[in-house]
Amino acid sequence: MADTSQCFNCRKESMTKDLKRCARCRGALYCNADCQKNDWSNHKELCGESSSWMDKYRGCRDGSLHEGKLELMTWEYIEPTTKERMGWGNVVIEGAEYMKKVLREECNGKLSRLFKKRPEAFRWTCCGTDAGMNFGCDHHGTGSRPCTCDFCRMGKALPNKMSKV
Repeated sequence: MADTSQCFNCRKESMTKDLKRCARCRGALYCNADCQKNDWSNHKELCGESSSWMDKYRGCRDGSLHEGKLELMTWEYIEPTTKERMGWGNVVIEGAEYMKKVLREECNGKLSRLFKKRPEAFRWTCCGTDAGMNFGCDHHGTGSRPCTCDFCRMGKALPNKMSKV
């Protein structure tokens, strides 16, 4: 299947390799310079010469952009489908101490290195999705662009059972 994305401005779908990336943040995708200029008022708050290691992971294949931060999952919860007890680093509870050791020893305490090894240990604060997910960011009305999901289009709140948090 072809890897396609949408222009951040006009939403025209094209092959990802044919779209141009914003030279500053490397996340936003555009058809051409005119589309980039037309989108600047929306994009400028997210764009910048940031030293944040997570910025290069914001761009999604569908043309959306994660607007939150990558958050290391450090809480315990029960995974809904497998019913397994999960812990620090989004691993089964028995593996949590090992993941902490990986961060300390193999990654020298750097979250960016842990992310390269295990992106699923993180989630985006803007949408709550697993950081390994790069097909699109669903902001549910809180992003710089309106969400296009059915729930937001209907003007109804997202049901609690749909929430990942």
